Amino acid sequence: MKKLTVKEIKSQIITLPGRPPAMLDRDLAEIYGTETKKLNQAVKRNPDRFPEDFCFQLTENEVNILRSQSVTAISPMSRTLPYAYTREGCNMMSACLETPVAVKRSVFIMRAFSAMEAGQHYQPDMKSSEQTIGDLFDRSARRFITAIEVAKLAGITDEHEARLTANRITKETTGFDLLKFVRPGYVSVSETVRQKEEALLTFLNTWWEKYGEEAVDSHYLRLMIIDNDIPFDLGGGNQRSQKSRLSRTLGKIKGRKIGGYHITEAGTYRNAKLWKLKPAVK
Repeated sequence: MKKLTVKEIKSQIITLPGRPPAMLDRDLAEIYGTETKKLNQAVKRNPDRFPEDFCFQLTENEVNILRSQSVTAISPMSRTLPYAYTREGCNMMSACLETPVAVKRSVFIMRAFSAMEAGQHYQPDMKSSEQTIGDLFDRSARRFITAIEVAKLAGITDEHEARLTANRITKETTGFDLLKFVRPGYVSVSETVRQKEEALLTFLNTWWEKYGEEAVDSHYLRLMIIDNDIPFDLGGGNQRSQKSRLSRTLGKIKGRKIGGYHITEAGTYRNAKLWKLKPAVK
């Protein structure tokens, strides 16, 4: 296989109205040294790994837009609408293929997407795109380190919030999304953690308002969650499985100080474990 450059890969990234930047399946397959059919079969075998923001199928209108832009990867004779892979999808595909070529070249693809996102900050007199990205990465890393220290000095003690604040400052001043480059998906994971913590705090506040320090079992706590539309994950299944899941969750977090409370066990009643919510000791 010929040696690829970031500049060449960047030229294969497509942009469509309302869609994130992506690469067509045919182009990605060629870079990863496999067939387009095998590439898309990997998606069908691993649907959980490829949500819509990782991989999407083009519409006929989108295909026509690309043809009008002289995108040669789409043959007018093709009866199948092509798939496109976003930055995250390209990265996930390399993990699914697990070939040395895919793993090695995924690095260049990630750099190409970063080059596209921060292209306005590049200097045209640099020797190559790779050197430019390296310089921008180094500059952004130094800015991130400084910003995270400043965030902590400003009183931001939560590690997730400090990282997100530092990344926002870095992106606004250098144009480079460092967290997205180093840890794709980190921001969405952090947001998920925050939402879970908020749901847990809502659950505890409602528990305290309804029962105070009264001992209560998972049956009534489950009903409380449902009646108050608390976004607390009870899982699927029947009532019994949901109560069991809730009890396991309470067992994992008992003793922790959460929002001014802590959970303790309070014995059993008719073979059901009882729980108490108490104000945390200051």
